[in-house]
Amino acid sequence: MNPLLAREFVAPLRLGNSPHEHAERLASLGPREWEAALDWLDLAGLTLVFWTRLKESGTEGVVPSHLRSRLDRNLADHCLRVTEMATEADTINRCLERAGVDYAVLKGFALVPDYVPDANIRITYDHDYLVSPEAISRVREALQAAGYRARKERENRTLVYFRHPPRRPYDRDDLYSPGFPRTVEIHPQFWEAENIKVPLRLPEDPLTRLRSRRWQGLRFRSLGEEDELIFQVLHVFRHILHNWCRPCAFLEIARFLERRSGDSPLWERLRDRLSGNRPLCGIFAVVFSLATDLFGGQIPSPLSTELAASLEGPLASWMARYGKDSALNNFSLDKFSLFLHREFVQDAAAWREIRRARIFPLQRPHRAAQAKTPSLASRSVAAWNQGVHVARRLLHHLKAGVIYGWESYRWERVRLGRR
Repeated sequence: MNPLLAREFVAPLRLGNSPHEHAERLASLGPREWEAALDWLDLAGLTLVFWTRLKESGTEGVVPSHLRSRLDRNLADHCLRVTEMATEADTINRCLERAGVDYAVLKGFALVPDYVPDANIRITYDHDYLVSPEAISRVREALQAAGYRARKERENRTLVYFRHPPRRPYDRDDLYSPGFPRTVEIHPQFWEAENIKVPLRLPEDPLTRLRSRRWQGLRFRSLGEEDELIFQVLHVFRHILHNWCRPCAFLEIARFLERRSGDSPLWERLRDRLSGNRPLCGIFAVVFSLATDLFGGQIPSPLSTELAASLEGPLASWMARYGKDSALNNFSLDKFSLFLHREFVQDAAAWREIRRARIFPLQRPHRAAQAKTPSLASRSVAAWNQGVHVARRLLHHLKAGVIYGWESYRWERVRLGRR
């Protein structure tokens, strides 16, 4: 996605901006630009937010007529999906409670209303829960008894369950379809230090500070306010380091900053938790700055001074040189987030392991194509499409690795203050 075109579609979503200010420019875009932009909005997780914002302001007419029906259909489909997911979540919650498991719902419904105004416009693919490592066996038994089946454990020790075998979307509409299978992800830890090689001093025992919440009749438990914000920031940061972080995550952070800007006690408590915790301060500085750069708002004053002090030297240089443009492309077009990752890894051997794995990933690419029917023709098409996907991924990593190697020399000069 051309960063200049991406900015045209981010602008109406910036806090305090009105779509009316950008309607003339959006209306002047041609069909091909709109098709490209909607593909980008889908991948950025911003399609439903964008369409809802236009409709609420009465400027939806800037969208070509043949695309308006698609957007209305996507929104209607996703509302059905959210309704079904609320029913599923209620079943899972009661299942865990009967098993005596303390849990916290992560993301999804727990983000309403502070991070997102309406669950119907936040694209959601799964249910996420935080549980204690000691409860894993009870969680496994409870979910299997409820009809869920385990998928292979991920490197970060997250356990993934599903009712029906998950599949890749056939087209963009599948991203919003209520029929697209949802998974249940069980997280036994707050932060995957072993996988990311960034040890952090974090609040202990977050499951002892749970809140009871309700959303449209759904009853669930979530993390305490500061714990939840720390988790969201770490979740965003982890995705940056893994080269896949959708811009919608930064919009959610920016909205939280704006909505809770006047809550001085919250920011004072958070400042106390961050005080003297240099790596965590640096992570907050990067995520908050990207959120406000992209979508507006301000970092609350009790935190702004301390975070500004953390965002100096190499972190500030990385933000200025790569941050915003990389964020607009989901951090997926290059490997420049490795430069950021390096600033948080103290052990040289650990860094070499990370760099080798990220530049030359050896894991099998995910399955991007599946046959629509059992017929030989359908299976042949799926096999061909999967082969094309694998070839594209290999080419991407080869190209991005070469660019990373070339840019490393220039980055080191910038990092050391040379020009």
